[in-house]
Amino acid sequence: MKSPLARLTLPLVATLLALTLPAHGQEQKRGDASLRVEFQFVKSGNFHTDNLEFSYWSTDTQVLAISGDYAINDRWTVFATLPYVRKRFNPEADPNNPFHPPDGDPHDPTAPYWTDFVPSDRRFRDDGDYHGGLQDFSIGVSYSFHTDRWGLYPYISYGVPATDYPFYAKAAIGKNLWTLPVGLSFTFTPFFSDWHFDGNVAYVFSEKPLGYDVDYWLAHVSAGYWFRPNLSVNAFLTYKDGNGVSIFAPEFVREGGDPFNYPNDWNTEEWYNHDRLIANENANFGLGVDYFFSPEWKITGTGFRSFSTNETTAIDYAFTLSVTRFFDGD
Repeated sequence: MKSPLARLTLPLVATLLALTLPAHGQEQKRGDASLRVEFQFVKSGNFHTDNLEFSYWSTDTQVLAISGDYAINDRWTVFATLPYVRKRFNPEADPNNPFHPPDGDPHDPTAPYWTDFVPSDRRFRDDGDYHGGLQDFSIGVSYSFHTDRWGLYPYISYGVPATDYPFYAKAAIGKNLWTLPVGLSFTFTPFFSDWHFDGNVAYVFSEKPLGYDVDYWLAHVSAGYWFRPNLSVNAFLTYKDGNGVSIFAPEFVREGGDPFNYPNDWNTEEWYNHDRLIANENANFGLGVDYFFSPEWKITGTGFRSFSTNETTAIDYAFTLSVTRFFDGD
């Protein structure tokens, strides 16, 4: 049994954590289950928008996620995941660059320029320390169509914030919105081959902050090779394309304000919610390794980075390490 579907995990930077799906094999029976514990680290770098680049801060994100699945029968599987996320803001302004804010431009809901609109959540997170909490709990169900060579797994899940965490911060652990991913996963193994190909595409319906449409697409494709019966190496691509507005959207500036007078004239409810409203696009490339110690135990490692971003921060580097325990059913 292998678990390619668990790799549709885009970093918290975009969503994190994860859209984690069941560890499908080509066959399943009632009572088959798995439990997965995963650690992820993400180093984010420059913010890209409309061919511009902002490079005076970075963030570090650490994630510990627990996920599992259970086969109700040979077709239906339920799955769930719960991540704990901690994140910190790092000011990295160039002292010789007059356009770089010396403090890295932290998002401070207690700042004195909040006059036209006063944030309801005054927790300050961009102080350079790690701040964390439970992010979004998700639960879903998938259905299996499969043969010896291929498998199709349509699914739907629901994610809801597990805690009321702050979202106005460069070190925010998430967007604090409910989501409803609807998608299709697939696996394919050619005849008489050690190659295997996996993919996943989902449209994610999202809660609409301030009435804005911020739904998005997620996709993942991978190609792997079994060098040994218990050792597979794969290369993968992930992609996210979201609805929303630009970081330079005029609604972020107060009526009659000067967009160049930042942050004093950006004291609007829209700017307070801007990390929830911005449409972002990112594409990442990575390598992964699966190693089975036994039919019941597997360890997985991945490393990845961004190669294309827009309206979001690029991932300089990231890695994951996970352990999965499989359980046989009836």
